[in-house]
Amino acid sequence: MNQPMRVSDIEGMPGLVALVCSTLVLSAYVPAVEADTPLRLSRGPHLFIDDYLIEESKGLVRTTHQPKKLPQPILGKAEPWHQQPLFFLKVMPEPGGNLFRMWYNVKNPGRHPNVCFAYAESECGIHWHRPNLGLIEVDGSTDNNLIVASFGKFGLFLVDDGPDCPDPARRYKMAHYGPGLNVLFSADGRRFKEYEGNPVIPASKDGKSIVSDIIDGCWDPLRNQYMLGCKIEADGYPGKPHYHREGFRRIVGMSVSKDFVHWRMPWRIVTPDPNNGMEEFYGMQPMVRGDFYLGFLRVLRDDLPADPGGPVMGVGWTELITSRDGEHWTRYQQPFLDRNAKPGTWDHAFAWVGDCVTVDRKEYIYYGGYSAGHKIGDRQIGLARLRKNGFVSRDAGPEGGSLRTPPILWDASGLTVNAKVNGELRARLLDGQGKVIPGFDSRDCPPIRGDSIAHRITFKGHLASLKGRTVRLELSVRDAQLYGFSF
Repeated sequence: MNQPMRVSDIEGMPGLVALVCSTLVLSAYVPAVEADTPLRLSRGPHLFIDDYLIEESKGLVRTTHQPKKLPQPILGKAEPWHQQPLFFLKVMPEPGGNLFRMWYNVKNPGRHPNVCFAYAESECGIHWHRPNLGLIEVDGSTDNNLIVASFGKFGLFLVDDGPDCPDPARRYKMAHYGPGLNVLFSADGRRFKEYEGNPVIPASKDGKSIVSDIIDGCWDPLRNQYMLGCKIEADGYPGKPHYHREGFRRIVGMSVSKDFVHWRMPWRIVTPDPNNGMEEFYGMQPMVRGDFYLGFLRVLRDDLPADPGGPVMGVGWTELITSRDGEHWTRYQQPFLDRNAKPGTWDHAFAWVGDCVTVDRKEYIYYGGYSAGHKIGDRQIGLARLRKNGFVSRDAGPEGGSLRTPPILWDASGLTVNAKVNGELRARLLDGQGKVIPGFDSRDCPPIRGDSIAHRITFKGHLASLKGRTVRLELSVRDAQLYGFSF
């Protein structure tokens, strides 16, 4: 059988960009759009996390919202082979919402196997049980929920291609590190078979890191490909972070594939900020939301203690990054999911997001919490919740504010806005020259009040009549939080 071409067969590697040359962490990347070319938007959601859909803003403040955590972990220490559930995980709600499935990584220090992949189920996404699968023998028994047992294999990137997958034996696709990027396939999501051509991306080449032991990913419906977020290591950084080599730091790379076997050479997407001490990144979980890409960036500071004056064993939190093309990413340096400030709590040292799923009107944020530090203490899985698409808002106080979108090629018969409005919200539509379209002025729009993920916006005019026209949407608010809009 012919072996497929893999990354290791490709000569050369893109040069590493010097830290001082990187602007991705300091400024927003906005894809170039011709001034006279209106945007073609899908139904949405269209969120105001980045500035892509904001041509003009007045009186608004950008706010990153912290999810509300459940006080106790949802999966923790149990049997000897279930000691440290990790943030490498994938949660999939079944259609209808009556069953949630979770695949996750478990570390068992001092035991063999020391790393396992496990499976759990829930009826609500909050309370989980671990079914007896009878697949992997541990301590002479198969009475456990393990699906893969290994030594030193970390990370978990899993997708379900659905019942219409052309190759039913490869419906479920999993990737992990061990060493390099290894892929596995399964028909039922429980019994996995290693791909005979592993690794599909080598760990290193010519002494340089290509992919390391943090693996995340998703299916990208915008470009019909699989998207991999991974940890890589780069040199040329001053100082020596804890547990790492002099001059090297953990950073984030990305790769893509059309078939889960042939992968593009990973490229760097986010680098540490030189103003942030010994900053590193522990990978990034990407996802697609509407017309853009949203990522959960795990920040690592091994040079900081969890408590002032305490042992320097590291802390970590999660930030947001976004992309409009899947290639270039922008980092927002406000914590999105922060560690618990209260000493003695189960997630006091770290809070690293593993996955995010939408459940009704909420985002369920599944994350790994560390109690004491990077290499010490307990590790467990927790849940935090947020309003649907409520990651970032543009806020106005009593004095009011407004935002205006760039030109949009209108193709909608309805418009909703995700907003919390204590005061008032009104909308108006402008033409390509910035003039109000008759029947679509703010006085033609009944005022919106209250809190809803889908306030319906109406006018005297009919929105469907604007199909094919270039339109700017303008939202004016007072005492309100604007999250985004949908068609």
